[in-house]
Amino acid sequence: MRMRVIRSALLILTVIVLQHSILDSVQFFGVHLDLPLLLVICAGFSEGREAGAVIGFVVGLLSDGFLLTPFGLSALVYSIIGYIAGQTEKGSFIGPWTINAALASLLSAAGELGYEIASRLLGFGQLLHIHLVKVVLVVAITNAVLSVFMVRLANWAFSSRELASRPPVIRR
Repeated sequence: MRMRVIRSALLILTVIVLQHSILDSVQFFGVHLDLPLLLVICAGFSEGREAGAVIGFVVGLLSDGFLLTPFGLSALVYSIIGYIAGQTEKGSFIGPWTINAALASLLSAAGELGYEIASRLLGFGQLLHIHLVKVVLVVAITNAVLSVFMVRLANWAFSSRELASRPPVIRR
């Protein structure tokens, strides 16, 4: 249990630091990647609805510390996306990478649109502008490609199945 918490914290912090120190300056067609969103989606795939929502909330709060939008907006959107990603039966999509990639792509697009809609409802953002189309397409495509690796990382960090594979300890 302790190792799972350490691995989870390590992966979350690595993704947040990587996103906001390096990937925010790397752009494809004027759009930067959204690695925290992909982490939340893959956490939902790996551990189910509740874990996906909780991890989404934590990752969103940590990401909000680096953004100029209202605090908690990313946490809200990531929690919802993590919950939706967790609708897949816990751990059932660890394997068929084509399904993982397609679902990660769709959920990434939904996350970007959801973020824009929530921003607009709070008085920020510009709903339905051409840059939003580029953002959705670039993030959906890059997250589909990167999901091949992130699913494995999320399964390693968040999975509780390692305890089930160990033989029971008999205490006298």
